[in-house]
Amino acid sequence: MRFSIYLNAQTRGPHEDVGIIETLTRQAVEATDAGFAGVVLTEHHFSGYNTYGDNFMFAAHLAPRVRAGVKFCLAVAVPPLHNPMRLAQQCNLLDVLTRGELIVGFAAGGSPLEYAGLGRDPAERHAQFAHNLDVMEAALAKRPEDPPLEWKTAFEHGTLHTRIMPSAFHRAAPPFARATQSDEGARWAGGKGWHLFTAREKPDALAARWRVYEQALRTGAAALTEDEVQERVDWSMVQKQVYVADSRERAERETRERLVLLGESQRRSFGAVRDLRDAEHLRSVVGVSPQDPEPFLDRAMVVGDPRTVRDELRAYQAAGVRHMALVFHYGFMDAATSDRSLRLFLDEVLPAFAAPG
Repeated sequence: MRFSIYLNAQTRGPHEDVGIIETLTRQAVEATDAGFAGVVLTEHHFSGYNTYGDNFMFAAHLAPRVRAGVKFCLAVAVPPLHNPMRLAQQCNLLDVLTRGELIVGFAAGGSPLEYAGLGRDPAERHAQFAHNLDVMEAALAKRPEDPPLEWKTAFEHGTLHTRIMPSAFHRAAPPFARATQSDEGARWAGGKGWHLFTAREKPDALAARWRVYEQALRTGAAALTEDEVQERVDWSMVQKQVYVADSRERAERETRERLVLLGESQRRSFGAVRDLRDAEHLRSVVGVSPQDPEPFLDRAMVVGDPRTVRDELRAYQAAGVRHMALVFHYGFMDAATSDRSLRLFLDEVLPAFAAPG
């Protein structure tokens, strides 16, 4: 099993932003130097989540700071919130800057606050997700000698006369992934030959989802070779929030305290746009919520002393998961708290999953 560090620290206000970004930068370097295979960055705006806002720009900042060969995964970019021409350009440029060590994940997004701030209607997010992806893929495939590409979304339109510049790193486009929490989404991702990013499920449910995904990889329209199938499975991932302490009791107690803060933050975020159309439905798109702490602790988190954490991760490994994306800095932790948890993981958990030899 390989691990990536997932950077998604919440902020309580402008007085915390710079320090959080500096902490995330330092922890990304520390984790990858210790053997983590990748860095995962998400897209959030205005809502207090992830703090850095722009995952493309932050990945470009981190790429020369981590060791060579570290994979960057964007989990995710939200196509309805982007101009599809600029999104295509950003994907290719980041692929160049990471020297091809990139997977760009896509999803429809789930925050009404973010849709409102960027002038988008969340009720159209699923239709616009699919449509904007189609536009972006057509743009990436266009050659200069092809006829002009006329494109239109719900919010803007244009004509691409030449090509997307730059090209990706020695290929037409970087690899893509679908972020989903459903078997239907896993089947869609496999059918396109994309990677799968998922979260907030226990090993048994994930084992079933992985079977759906692998079958779609082998039977879908992408016509992948067996080596390509294995590469997709190798880098598909499950995301978990992790807290490691010197005892299981302490870890669970302190985690519940964090979940209270996260739940309050989420309620404020949704409450700011409670009159926005479709806001109620968007409350459920991320599955279990810290507003309901026990299911969240059970399905979204791995918490305990090092031995407990090792055992839980082995259960995911036995379910067929080869790549876990782990969040260490969340719930308004101070740097010392998340550093301590990360260090315990690196020293006492990670070695148990090192490749033999």
